[in-house]
Amino acid sequence: MKIYISGKISGIEDIAYNNFEKAEKEISQMDDNIFFNIQIINPMKLPHLHTRTWEKYMVEDLKALLECDTIYMLKNWNESKGATIERQLALQLGFNIIYQQ
Repeated sequence: MKIYISGKISGIEDIAYNNFEKAEKEISQMDDNIFFNIQIINPMKLPHLHTRTWEKYMVEDLKALLECDTIYMLKNWNESKGATIERQLALQLGFNIIYQQ
């Protein structure tokens, strides 16, 4: 199982890094009880070897999302244009969706 973390990044990059790190730990702690053999995809850790535009980030992030079967939505996902797009794509493709508590 591959889980992609989705949430607000733009405008809060320093805070976002911590939010995504916290989410990785939360998912890892769920591993023993819910998931078996998971891989967590944190978009803050993707290499992003491209021009630094929002659109290019989204293309790379969506490619990573498409390799997953589950999306973990951070609490602030609805404040993010990108996370909203990622969630909609996940819904359309029938991914499992987990919302951060």
